[in-house]
Amino acid sequence: MNVKSGISTPPAVLGRYGPLLGREIRGSLDRGDPGLLLLLRYHMGWVDAQGAPSSGATGKALRPTLCLFTCEAVGGVAAQAMPVALALELIHNFSLIHDDIQDGDQERHHRPTVWVQWGIPTALVAGNAMRVLADSAMHGLLERDVALPAALHAQSILTQRYLEMIEGQYLDLSFETRTDVTPDEYLTMVAKKTGALLEAATHLGALLGTQNAERVEALRRCGRLLGLAFQARDDVLGVWGETGLTGKAVGADIRRKKKSLPVVHAFHQAGDAARKRLTELYQGDALDDSAVDAVLDVMEELGSREFSQRVAEEKAQEALEWVHRARLPTASQTQLEETASFFAHRQY
Repeated sequence: MNVKSGISTPPAVLGRYGPLLGREIRGSLDRGDPGLLLLLRYHMGWVDAQGAPSSGATGKALRPTLCLFTCEAVGGVAAQAMPVALALELIHNFSLIHDDIQDGDQERHHRPTVWVQWGIPTALVAGNAMRVLADSAMHGLLERDVALPAALHAQSILTQRYLEMIEGQYLDLSFETRTDVTPDEYLTMVAKKTGALLEAATHLGALLGTQNAERVEALRRCGRLLGLAFQARDDVLGVWGETGLTGKAVGADIRRKKKSLPVVHAFHQAGDAARKRLTELYQGDALDDSAVDAVLDVMEELGSREFSQRVAEEKAQEALEWVHRARLPTASQTQLEETASFFAHRQY
């Protein structure tokens, strides 16, 4: 299968574990200080700021889903990997709470972020609590009869990957004041910030499901590349996504002066005059509509959208090459192919 055939609707596998994951994640946030738990449940989209049940949007749960699926795909039992899946979702959400503060994002899923609702100091505590709960979730491996050495190995891998995720966030922040970031530098950052946890998902899922080292390695590499494909497409949607689907206006990432892949490409490819203009815009105050249009015009001329989409498709295709090396059952291989194509072509 070639990812350029394009699957823009979520494949069935991404919803396979929804109810099971939902119960496990909610169960992980039912013990502790009620005030702190309110913040965490609010961030997850389960309640409003007063604690009343909410029907607001929740996350996609991509990382825990891929972990459980990969475990089953190599012959394991999904329940064996549930503690890791739970930890991955909690780590991801810890990073989102802190990212919202660092990026100054005031909304997530169409409502105020935790720091806007309760203040930065309290939001920092909430993020820290989410991370500690993730570490605690990993202890569940021993309760599922995973041998202590294997459980410790899994914990070590996960810790390495989320440290790498934090390194990626550091690099992302350091790019904010630079106009000379190259596409290669940007992709190195994304491989850490987004790719690391997706690698952990497929790596640890496979590790808990099989002792076949070649399969485990192939799926580990697949996860990292899926992360790159997902983020490259996310960057396209952040500039040109359909407002009704993404919840963002066209050019939203430009207005925020976010150094996403299309912006990095434009700076890197622009001639002297265009680069000077882009630099002036990005070093000034917040971009108004005319400034956003000016940046979009430069990107159109330089093919930044096409470049970024091509990166998404190329990374998805590279991920599929590792899927094929894993020699999975046909049905599982097809489902990963559909997932890779969705990551590269999704509309939201």
